[in-house]
Amino acid sequence: MSVWREVKETLYQRFADQWVSDGPEPGPLTAFTLDNEKFDPPDAQWVAVKAIRLPGGSGTMGSRGNRKMDRVGLLIIDLREPPGRGSGDLADLAERAAKIFENCRLLASHDIRFAEVEPGEESDIDKGRWWGVTVEGRFEYEELN
Repeated sequence: MSVWREVKETLYQRFADQWVSDGPEPGPLTAFTLDNEKFDPPDAQWVAVKAIRLPGGSGTMGSRGNRKMDRVGLLIIDLREPPGRGSGDLADLAERAAKIFENCRLLASHDIRFAEVEPGEESDIDKGRWWGVTVEGRFEYEELN
């Protein structure tokens, strides 16, 4: 399995484990989709989570098999809801999504490290079909090469 696949699966599993309801009924806080899954958005709040790679660099020099590469990625969490519901609930969800990863270090797979994870500005999406906000978090991870 590729390192990138392991990193993505670790991030997606953390989101799925943390994005749970506080109520008496166990289950996800809202409907969500990960990366390239087939998804039919409900007429309610929902979330799409995606990780992308960014350019990184060498962590150490050496012969093949003995080099550490410092890799970089961006986690994008898109939160959506039907328009006309106000923005309070969506802002609260965005803060909750950010806290799942902010100042987080995941040692299980390649020492994944986040610093700031921030919600952006709320706006209409898809010509007014949705009201939304995107949470972005840059992370670093290591790969032995």
